[in-house]
Amino acid sequence: MSEDLDVVEFGPETAVAERRRPGWRAMTTDSRLTTGLVVLAGAAAIASLIGEWQIIDTTRSGDEYFASIPQVTSSVWSTTGGTPYLSGLMLVAAATAVALFGPAAARSTARLAALGTSAVLLVVLAAAASVLSTTSELPRVFGGFMNTELLSRFSSSPGRGMWAALAAVVLLGLAMLSAHRQEPETARGRHAAADDGDESDDYESGDIDLTVTTAAPFIRQY
Repeated sequence: MSEDLDVVEFGPETAVAERRRPGWRAMTTDSRLTTGLVVLAGAAAIASLIGEWQIIDTTRSGDEYFASIPQVTSSVWSTTGGTPYLSGLMLVAAATAVALFGPAAARSTARLAALGTSAVLLVVLAAAASVLSTTSELPRVFGGFMNTELLSRFSSSPGRGMWAALAAVVLLGLAMLSAHRQEPETARGRHAAADDGDESDDYESGDIDLTVTTAAPFIRQY
């Protein structure tokens, strides 16, 4: 003989946890975003070192010497703005390393240094790109032995190395901004956890266990 037993549960029903997509704030404070931005910035920085910074088009020169040389390119090592960029890139790389892997006390200062250097580099690269888009630097490129009339037939434009350098600086700046947003959130989470712990302690200390038993009858003796 079997009987069906009903299980009685007390207390509120357990709420079903709903899966929510991470919001924009959660994405911007994710450490993986900072890592991805730094990796992309490193790849762009390497591309800026091996790519051309200035492309000089000589197809309209009409000179026999340049008939077989349609383009003349310059790298970061010999073009305008190359030296400031290399110096600033080393400073930003060092500050980024300290901001990500250094002691906690130095990370905030390193982030500010990386952001400031990135902003200065961005201005320098923008000015260099403007200069490389003109023919004002062509006499220096060709050693000053060419006449002005021939140089006026050339055209100049920034190359892929210049655009890669701009991308590297922007990505590093975004990485430092992302890292800056993570620390306040972590500290806020610690304070919230401490407050929750205090509330739970107060709640537990407020519980009182009561035991109810039957009292012995009162007998009056004479």
